[in-house]
Amino acid sequence: MITQLTNTNLIKHNLQANSKKEVFEELAQMLFENKRVTSKEDFLADIEIREAVSVTSTDGIAYPHSKSKAVIEPAIAVGVKPGGIEYGDEDGIKPSVFFMIASPDNGADHHIYVLQELFGKFSDEFIEDINNAKDEHQILDILINS
Repeated sequence: MITQLTNTNLIKHNLQANSKKEVFEELAQMLFENKRVTSKEDFLADIEIREAVSVTSTDGIAYPHSKSKAVIEPAIAVGVKPGGIEYGDEDGIKPSVFFMIASPDNGADHHIYVLQELFGKFSDEFIEDINNAKDEHQILDILINS
């Protein structure tokens, strides 16, 4: 399912962000530019509401997600930030790999299936492979083949 919801236009192998908020903005901008959301601001507001419930990060990977009226088409924006970003999670590990999952408000709960698929891939090797990828094509290949 993941590979049906992302492509190289929705992947950035070297995020410019230096904070959690900036990561969210950078990934949401990709979703907006690729016509997956109608409003970056509305989608970010929904992401923040979801994030207030509990932090969406573990073991070096963050997976901010939300169902939102702003979502036109389900999608996943993927970003990598070498060195990681302080995210506020309990394990103290700064995530360096980010999966922003956009789900339509009235649509199926596909984000649950995406999260299940992602959790099945999570491993030290998976994180290392994505962190060491040279470009968006290599990241997409890792997502497809892991």
